[in-house]
Amino acid sequence: MPRYLFLGYADTATERAMTPAELDAVIDAHSAFAAEMRAEGRLHAGAGLADPKTATTVRRTPAGTPDVVTDGPFTELAEQIGGLYILECADREEALALARRIPYSATLTVEVREVVA
Repeated sequence: MPRYLFLGYADTATERAMTPAELDAVIDAHSAFAAEMRAEGRLHAGAGLADPKTATTVRRTPAGTPDVVTDGPFTELAEQIGGLYILECADREEALALARRIPYSATLTVEVREVVA
């Protein structure tokens, strides 16, 4: 059965403005969704990610060396990846149906891609 990657993007400023109770509710909803996917045998990986401010980006120069290492995410965008799931789905339509079930948070957008490796 094919696997699909679900990347959850959210507006970091909005997410940072959430109260601890609001944040806990979102985390609890994602934990419940992951538990349901695990029970169905679909979940291959899933994780929330640390704040994008903690990211480090490694990029090769066009010549291939030296690597350029910078603090922070590669791009300065309002939306950043906050978490991911890798789930088994029968097809793209089922993947999209599952994407619609991923718990909503203030500004969540979910990108769905088939895993090809």
